[in-house]
Amino acid sequence: MTAAGIAACLSASLLLASCEKVIDLDLHTASEKYVIEGNVTNMPGPYQVSIGRTGGVNDAYTFRGVSGARVTLRDDAGNTETLQEGAPGQYQTASPGLQGLEGHTYYLDVSIGDQHYTSSSVMPQRVSLDSLYITKVFNWSKDVLTVVPVFTDPAGKGNCYRFDQVINGALDKTLYANNDDFSDGRLSEWPLLRPDPDSTLHPNDQVQVEMQCIDTAVYKYWFSVDESALGNGSNLPANPVTNIQGGALGYFSAHTSQRRTITVK
Repeated sequence: MTAAGIAACLSASLLLASCEKVIDLDLHTASEKYVIEGNVTNMPGPYQVSIGRTGGVNDAYTFRGVSGARVTLRDDAGNTETLQEGAPGQYQTASPGLQGLEGHTYYLDVSIGDQHYTSSSVMPQRVSLDSLYITKVFNWSKDVLTVVPVFTDPAGKGNCYRFDQVINGALDKTLYANNDDFSDGRLSEWPLLRPDPDSTLHPNDQVQVEMQCIDTAVYKYWFSVDESALGNGSNLPANPVTNIQGGALGYFSAHTSQRRTITVK
């Protein structure tokens, strides 16, 4: 998901949260930070890394790309590639170039002036997305139609997943991430239910679902995006947990990717 997508998810989640007590926060004193988002998949490249800057909390969101960074990717087999900048703040590998493979570890290195940021991510083994089906689910006060991906979680805890769904060409900005804490080794049928009670699929809608097998650190990032946006628990909304070292926000993910499409009857 892009920086713009994450910002939109956070904004949508914050709108859902309510609080009766008025809390006066000093929201203008946080120092500017870099936001780094990178992905390597088991699909052919090129692979992208975006680098931006945070803005003021009341600023309208725009991607503030950071140009002139030195960005490299390498794997545990000794392959290294320096990414080239296209649009401001958008860096990518050559095509063909470094190839993402299951079971391998990938390393990200970013230098911006005298600032240095690093991260690593292990690409899990791919778990097969067997099928999709449409079902009716009770959501808030009404029945809605939603899509359900079907897959079998391998035995042994530690498998983590993220899903994206595109409905009639438009990305659903809801965050869908889960792990196998309560489904280890079992058939998984997890409805991709949007939080809006008026969100339902309709006949002839075409839905494409992408299933990603992600490592634990990346799962914690996506989980904390959701938790931080809603302010769940005793804490106020805060920055998501990052797997990037050096003080930047964001994430670096080496993950598998597979897609299936279904049409609502």
